[in-house]
Amino acid sequence: MSNEPFSANPSGHTPTPGAPGQTPSGAYPPESTPPATSYPVETPGAVPPDGSTTTDGTPVRPTAGERANAVVKKVVIGLVIAALLVVTYFILEAFLPRWWAGQIGRRVEGSFSRGIGTGLVLGIVCTFLPVLFFTLAFVNRSRMKNVPTIMFAVLGVIVAIPNLLTLTVVAGGGNGAHAGERIFDVDAPGFRAATAWGVVIGIVLAVGVGYFIWRYRRRGRQLREIKHPDTEGR
Repeated sequence: MSNEPFSANPSGHTPTPGAPGQTPSGAYPPESTPPATSYPVETPGAVPPDGSTTTDGTPVRPTAGERANAVVKKVVIGLVIAALLVVTYFILEAFLPRWWAGQIGRRVEGSFSRGIGTGLVLGIVCTFLPVLFFTLAFVNRSRMKNVPTIMFAVLGVIVAIPNLLTLTVVAGGGNGAHAGERIFDVDAPGFRAATAWGVVIGIVLAVGVGYFIWRYRRRGRQLREIKHPDTEGR
């Protein structure tokens, strides 16, 4: 065994002066060790800087002030949307009845027979098809993520627009509706009465077709129950 004294620097490299805990000569003082590197310790349940969730995955509940701000924002957005809808309604109330009556008047051109024919066609078609589409939308509900239901419902609303425009002229109380009534009286005689009769005929036809659709589907279920009794009640 060597008689040389034990060295605190077994690697033999000269320590760099100025390191933490060293003397100006570069050696650590007696009975001391180099400082250990410290690492941050995460405390269970601490809130991260972004404030979204805690370290254990529990979401941070918003404060009362944050909830109040969210409610105020929703109320403001709702009021803005309501104001836009009201403004849009008054604009359409003044424009659409007069515009629709002008379109019908230019087509009929004051002819009584044309007024009756146009009213019957629009009344029947624009009542029968919407009712039929709405019936199909109801029958095909809960299929293919309600895509057929939405499609038939949208088609029904679109096809019913002519009758709805005529209704804005007849039942409206604004200046646009009164102007549309005068246009109907002069340029489209017989159109309003014929449209009303067309609506009645369209409803009767739609009810009849709906009844046959119901009978057809009921007969199909009965045949399936006869062929496959084990599926009865499904």
